[in-house]
Formats: sequence, C-alpha cells, structure tokens
Amino acid sequence: MKLRRARIITAVGAGGKTTCLQRRAQEYVNAGKRAVITTTTHIWKPQITVDENGCSQGEGPAGAFVFHTPGGVDYAGTPLDNGKLSIPPHSVWEYLLDAYDAVLVEGDGSHCMPVKIPGPGEPVIPEETDEIVVIMGRHAVGRSLKVVCHRYDENRLQDGIVTESVLERIADEFYVRPLRCRYPGADIYYEPGSYVPRAGDLPVTAVLLASGFGRRYGGNKLLDDCDGQQLYRRTLGSVVQALGKDRTVVVTQYGDIMEEMRAEGILALENREAAEGISASIRIGTREAMRRDNSEAVIFFAADMPYLSADEIRRYADQFLWSGKTYGCMESGPDHIMTNPGAFRLDRQEVPGQLLALTGDRGAMRIMKQHPQDIYRYQIAEEAVRDIDERP
Repeated sequence: MKLRRARIITAVGAGGKTTCLQRRAQEYVNAGKRAVITTTTHIWKPQITVDENGCSQGEGPAGAFVFHTPGGVDYAGTPLDNGKLSIPPHSVWEYLLDAYDAVLVEGDGSHCMPVKIPGPGEPVIPEETDEIVVIMGRHAVGRSLKVVCHRYDENRLQDGIVTESVLERIADEFYVRPLRCRYPGADIYYEPGSYVPRAGDLPVTAVLLASGFGRRYGGNKLLDDCDGQQLYRRTLGSVVQALGKDRTVVVTQYGDIMEEMRAEGILALENREAAEGISASIRIGTREAMRRDNSEAVIFFAADMPYLSADEIRRYADQFLWSGKTYGCMESGPDHIMTNPGAFRLDRQEVPGQLLALTGDRGAMRIMKQHPQDIYRYQIAEEAVRDIDERP
C-alpha cells in the first residue's frame, strides 16, 4: 500500500486562520519542503506569478487547480468567478497528498470576524487530518462580544467585553473539546491570533472631510447642534483624541471651520472645488498625507459621524496597520455593510495614484471594492457609524 507523504494541518475558528496557514506553509518551504494551502470552504485566490513558460498554474492532472506564489507556497482549489477558490476535486486532493510534504487546509469561514461559534456541519475538516489548530482573533479583546462574534447566539453566549480568557473558553467549548471526540487521532489545540496593540503614535494621517453641502439635510449641518456640540466637532474631537492633533487634517469649504481650526492649531485646508463632490476633498487630503514622511496610511473620516468613539478609531487604525492589508473599512450589521472611515496604505505604489485619480461625488470606497481580498474589515455596531443626513 502506498503511503502518502503529506501532513495535513487544518485551521478552524475565526480571525487569523489565513495568516497562521501562510506562516506554517512558509516554514515548510524555508526548510526545503513543498507546501500547499487549500480549503474545504472558500479562500481568496492568491496573487499568482507567471513562470518562464508563461504558466502560472501547476503541472500534470492538477494543473488547472494549483497556483504558484512568489514565496514558493502553492495554493489549490476550484476557481470561482468572485476571485475565490473552493474545495478542489477529489482527484486533485489525492494529487496534493502525494505531491506535497504539507497540505494546509482552511476549514472554517467567519466573514472576517475575529470570533466564531460554528454552525451546523461546521467546521469542515478532512477525515485524515493530522493536526487541527483552533484560532480566535486577539484583536477582539476589549470589544463587545456580540459585535465581533460570527454566529453570535445570546442563548449560547452572554454578551460582554472580550478578554483573552473569553477567547480561550469559546475555543475550548465550541471547538477543541467537540473536535477531540470527532478526531481522536489528531493533534488539536488552541492558538490565539498574533495581534498585539502598539503603544504611542500611529503613523497615519487622519483627514476629516468637512466640505459637504448637506443637500439631504437642507443646509450646512456641520455647524448645527448635536447633543450640545457642533456636529463636526463631535467627530473631530474623537479623531483628535484617538490619533492626535498633529495627525489630523480638516478639509473644508467653510470659512467658519477654517478660522476655528487655525485658532486651535489644527491644520485646515481649503477646498475650492467642493462643488465637484467628495473626490475633491479626498485629493486634497491625499496630497497632504503624501507630503508627510511619517505617514504610512491615510484615513478619511466623514464629519457627520458623531457617534464613532475615539476608542474605536484608535483600535481601527492600529489593527488596519497590523493587518498588512492595502485598504480598510468598517463593517456593520448582519449584512456586513462596508462604511467609512476608509483607510488606504500610502506605502503601496498604486494607492496614491488611485486616490488622486478620483473624480465626481463618489468616494474612495469604490477603489477598495475592486480589491476585496485586500481589505481589512473592522466590525462595529451599526449605531456607532450612523451618520446625520436629516434634521432631527
């Protein structure tokens, strides 16, 4: 009987599975072995390279399902129209077990959320797996469980602030113990995600977009009262508290706002092209962010989002930088609606040009939607990102 060579390692749970598998696969490659990442659910198709024969896919019977990457780690799966890979055919799976030293499987999906309770039939794990690593995202710590947990069920979990021990308890109760009964021969353990918040200054430029006409509102809403403060000042105060006055730029067409910012030592840039729409403000803010040597990213804040707290802003900016993704947004609600503030890495060659090429009254979110696999998605409560479009 022919013995397979590959060790099968399956990652399940929530935030951090892909990073874990990529790290483990690269360790195999660095040791001179062959490693391939695949899935029993869905994963993003990697950015593939083209070899000297003009072929970016594998050889032999699995050629249409195996993709090479610059680091030497291969990916395998059935290509889908949405840019993802799904489970490979059985014949390809058998090929992988013979052709590779390690087959690393993503066996769970969590809609980019850091915590998860598995649903019926989840996770999906190959029967012959040798190792199962259960992952929960450490970037959930300090946040509301019901906001950051995929398939949150109040009958199974009590809402509260997530701690390291809460993550470990969820992993043990819903994954480790049940899986040890199902896969007695596998090595099964919990591994927290790699995120550690950084202290001190974050290398970002925060741009407050305060040039809108408020047409749906019926006039300039930014100076109107919102719970005892001017609307734009509530948003501005949270941004400054989170990221610092020196990191904050206000783009506006309004003289009153310009004067107030000058008096307070906050940089305000005049938008003389406000009639064009939001793209004019984005271009102005992008140029200012590019001018700063110590700014790795620019984050655009709508000035009419007064319920977004400084704590959420700080966490979002930090986690976006940690993620290594090119783009970032917040997501809210059961439909995972993408919303502001939008974040963009300026140290990616293509990004500044993308932002400066925007025109009209459509925001920068349209850029990142063209690259869904490269977006960091920060889960947040719907009420926190509610904007003010109508008079009270």
